[in-house]
Amino acid sequence: MIPLPPHQLEKARPLLAPLADHLLVIPSILAGLTPATVYVDDVLAPHTAVTWFHGRVIIAGQADTQRLTAVRHLLLTTYEHEAQAANLDVFVIHATADWQAEIPHLLPNLKMIEAPRCYYRLDARNQEWETAVPDGLQLRRVDAHLLADPTLQNLDWVTEEMVSERPSVADFLEKSFGYCLVHQQEIVAWCMSEYNTGNRCELGIATAEAWQRQGLAKVTATAVIAEALQRGIHDIGWICWARNEPSVHTAESLGFSRVQEKLVHLFFWTDEPA
Repeated sequence: MIPLPPHQLEKARPLLAPLADHLLVIPSILAGLTPATVYVDDVLAPHTAVTWFHGRVIIAGQADTQRLTAVRHLLLTTYEHEAQAANLDVFVIHATADWQAEIPHLLPNLKMIEAPRCYYRLDARNQEWETAVPDGLQLRRVDAHLLADPTLQNLDWVTEEMVSERPSVADFLEKSFGYCLVHQQEIVAWCMSEYNTGNRCELGIATAEAWQRQGLAKVTATAVIAEALQRGIHDIGWICWARNEPSVHTAESLGFSRVQEKLVHLFFWTDEPA
């Protein structure tokens, strides 16, 4: 597999297109907004493409024995080194139709499980977004001022998310945005935009365990969606595991529509899932 030069990333777009509608990381990579290398089997006339960013691996195009071997070698060398450097114990493979049957045979020495993944989309222009903050909580923007507040607890929880889809905190502050809820100087919930590309973004969201099932995810998501509209972003994605019933419920209560549910493959570098 050969790395495409940055100025030739468009050559991989037709191969990756079947997944791009539901995985915004792909358009973000192709636009040069997310730092990732795209590998192809032939630079002049590619038929297979592979790329990844952190825990998401994307494989598209034609599959055969030779390409299977080439992709396996790429993942067990280049990607494994990157994953180890980022302390990633698990990664998810998203693949186009031709590769679906091959993925279980791709890395036979690694532990693998299959799980359904839900993909949601929302046109945020279709309703009003007013944030109602519960009593005793404070809604705060995720920005440099928040990060510089030495009295806050759980700041590392926030910064870990910021660098999960951006190469640095500074890059997040420049290109993305988010909100969190604070109770007595403790961050108890947050929602942040991810892979902002044109008029699209995805949402990343979490609530501290002790504060779950109180509607806080909906509060932070509403604040981020309202901010997105102010920035000209209205096409918003939400991805979660089908078994994550609270996330499914929150997405649907916000008006997101499920556009796809797809089986994906999780691989573990270690014997036990993280």
